[in-house]
Amino acid sequence: MSEAEGMEDGSGWKILERVFAFKQRLREGGVVIGAWLALTDPASAEILGRAGFDFLVIDTEHGGAWDLQNVQAMLMALNGTNTVPIVRVPWNDLVRIKLMLDLGVEGIMAPMVNSVEECRALVSACRYPPEGRRGMGPRRASNYYRNRAEYVERANQAIFVMPQVESVAVLDRLDEFLAVPGIDAVAIGPNDMSGSAGVFPNSKHPTIQAAIDRICSGASARGLPVFLGINIAAEEQRDWVKRGVRILTVTGDTDLLTSGTRDMLKATRMALKE
Repeated sequence: MSEAEGMEDGSGWKILERVFAFKQRLREGGVVIGAWLALTDPASAEILGRAGFDFLVIDTEHGGAWDLQNVQAMLMALNGTNTVPIVRVPWNDLVRIKLMLDLGVEGIMAPMVNSVEECRALVSACRYPPEGRRGMGPRRASNYYRNRAEYVERANQAIFVMPQVESVAVLDRLDEFLAVPGIDAVAIGPNDMSGSAGVFPNSKHPTIQAAIDRICSGASARGLPVFLGINIAAEEQRDWVKRGVRILTVTGDTDLLTSGTRDMLKATRMALKE
């Protein structure tokens, strides 16, 4: 049953059903395919969600005029789909994470999680007591309190939690970082990581590639899926999946607009020359 069905009295609402299925797929070794949302128009979410992506990352850290109202609109646009909404919050901040989760976000990706302590704080922000520090008030998330008890019972196990490693300093305690209870995957930020290594903006530098290899190897040994944090070209995807990158983004709303308009204009101008 989709997230939109059974809403009349709440009796048929399947709280957090799609994110449970998403997490189960990853636990079984599967690969999930997603895209980025940078434009705040909910039509972007609706178009990409109906295309069949497994997840969409609403990127409130970079490049968009995001507020809570337009995040909520994006979530509404994904009603009736199996596409899991994951928000990359601006910072690993308890208050911001709480607000996003109460809106009904099913996954949190936090940037610049560069220590074991920060990773534990992220998990705590996504969990109700006694496992964490999330405050109580999941208004929209619980179908406007129609399914409050069910939501609260399931939320701690359902919410997808993914820290983004963006500093080579994490490598000093990598095993401890990856062992933090409650994380479902680990993301990498190659571009900002290059800054932490003094080689910004060269994400292809051997130091950064070696760091990525170590994270992928360590995570794979624990059965923890990796998200590279950037789009991966089709010809490189099989290789990355073999290395443990099982969360793939392949495009984004702005990417499709910029590349699509560029290619269309080029093709039209070439045709007119013939």
